[in-house]
Amino acid sequence: MLKVSSRLCVAIVLLVLAIAGCKSRQSTETNSARAGEANTQPANQSGEKPAFAGKIENLSLYPVPNRSENLAVSLVVSVTNDGAAGNANDWTMAVYAPGRFDLRGLQPVHVNGVVTMPGTSGKRVDLDTEDLAVKSKDTVINSGETLTGILTFILAKTAASDISNNNTSFVVHFKDSQGNSYQTGKAAVGAKR
Repeated sequence: MLKVSSRLCVAIVLLVLAIAGCKSRQSTETNSARAGEANTQPANQSGEKPAFAGKIENLSLYPVPNRSENLAVSLVVSVTNDGAAGNANDWTMAVYAPGRFDLRGLQPVHVNGVVTMPGTSGKRVDLDTEDLAVKSKDTVINSGETLTGILTFILAKTAASDISNNNTSFVVHFKDSQGNSYQTGKAAVGAKR
């Protein structure tokens, strides 16, 4: 049997620990350097913000069921992002009817039910899941992506004839998760696309 002195055992253990410590320290330094490199990349700079562009794809006007003195306006809205990832929120609508009214800051209402999506040839959608105000809270829009949904607003004591054929325009306003404001282009009732 081979006799090993206690001094030799201690020396071997110390040598093994020293080698393991060097490898661990080198690995930590390498990871720190990599993390430092990643933090210097432009895509990770904290100063970047989303660059949203909103568009009203289509709109639909109809009397509110069981309250025909009120008009519902459902808009198909898309938001495209060309900047840092973020959420769209704080949706409002402005309506301008020349010589009649100028309404701003209208809040969307949540609507349930399955309906034909405005501007489509029979495509049925569940308004509960396509509600853009709800959907956009839970969906991060990454750079190069588009989020589309439906926003519904109520115009009290308004009929479709009040805003049809008189150059009435609609604009949707919203913000990103950093509080920067955006708006869609104007959509006019009866305008050809």
